[in-house]
Amino acid sequence: MRRVRFYVLLLAGMVVPQVLAATHFLGWMATHGQRALGWSVPGLLLSLNVPLFIEAVRRKRRSLLPQGVTGLVLQVWTAWWLGSFLYALVLAVFAPIAGLVGLVRGAPLELPLALAVLPFVLATYGALLGSSLLRREVVQVPVRGLARTLRGLRIVQLSDLHSGRHISRRRLQRIAQRAARLSPDVVVVTGDIVHNAPQFAQQAAEAIASIPAHLGHFACLGNHDFWAGADRVEAALQKAGVQVLRNRGVLLGPKDGDKLWLCGVDDVWSDRFDLEAALRGRPANAPVVLLSHQPNTWPLAQKAGIELQLSGHTHGGQVALLWLHRSLSLARFITPFVAGLYRAGQSFLYVNRGAGSVVPMVRLGARPEVTELTLVDAGENADAPDAIDDALEVEPA
Repeated sequence: MRRVRFYVLLLAGMVVPQVLAATHFLGWMATHGQRALGWSVPGLLLSLNVPLFIEAVRRKRRSLLPQGVTGLVLQVWTAWWLGSFLYALVLAVFAPIAGLVGLVRGAPLELPLALAVLPFVLATYGALLGSSLLRREVVQVPVRGLARTLRGLRIVQLSDLHSGRHISRRRLQRIAQRAARLSPDVVVVTGDIVHNAPQFAQQAAEAIASIPAHLGHFACLGNHDFWAGADRVEAALQKAGVQVLRNRGVLLGPKDGDKLWLCGVDDVWSDRFDLEAALRGRPANAPVVLLSHQPNTWPLAQKAGIELQLSGHTHGGQVALLWLHRSLSLARFITPFVAGLYRAGQSFLYVNRGAGSVVPMVRLGARPEVTELTLVDAGENADAPDAIDDALEVEPA
């Protein structure tokens, strides 16, 4: 019964804003002598819900529509739905103000056309560009006990690729090409490699493995990977040469130098999460880098004395105001660790916003990212604050 209520509320959240926007558009067009156009445009946009509903019901089965057509329909629908949702929010704020002004002036205050159009402009940007333009993040992480031979080690992190019908092979290759420009020593992927079907793991694995990395390619699994079938996703990654760290670790470092312990855990929602097993076998003085899909495991990592945890999962909220403050994000409803670099004592957490997206395929204020993390000696950053805003460098995908 709870699941039924959830889906009813979800459906209402999808449909009601669209009907509201369509009704208002129809009324506005009618007052300007364009009733026929007023019916046709919102009617066409509302009709996009039908093929998308069919695709959603089919879930893991092959799409009825070609992938390119599905992607186009999804982008247009996303811009229309999000625009309608934002338009409803604008009305919710504007209506009381208009009512008060109307009482004072004796005449109703109409919503300015520019304010009515703005939600749809923002939504169109978020659907067509915001979800695809990668942002390069450059971060230095001070690590206690880091040997001289490990200083300057570059880790390129990808996360939340969500390979599937809506994140295509071509898109994944572009992400990989962008990561390859950073000449990483190590490539890591922090979960949600696929969206909801294991047959899309191969194209993600091939893209990850194509990135040159001196010390190898590593991944942990996220909640979507377990929902799709963790063993099949792991097999595809391993076959391509990507080591999947499922509650285990490996030693990494220069051939004749000191090493660090790179380990990964299964997603905490899978009931297979085992941090103790991931740390088993590490040398006593080796610093630890932990791959854990969900950032909410960081308090456990702190207790275990782990120097750096790399996570994803949040997507930065996909719709957020991270440029004002990173807590202004939809992801704040699920975690206090939304995006960027965090510190507690000598333990650090970096939360990657992900290179892919989930439906609705839109990003506003939370661009997809590829991250270049450089390990430096903790002595160089002894006075770092408890919460660190990551340095940003923007480059086109």
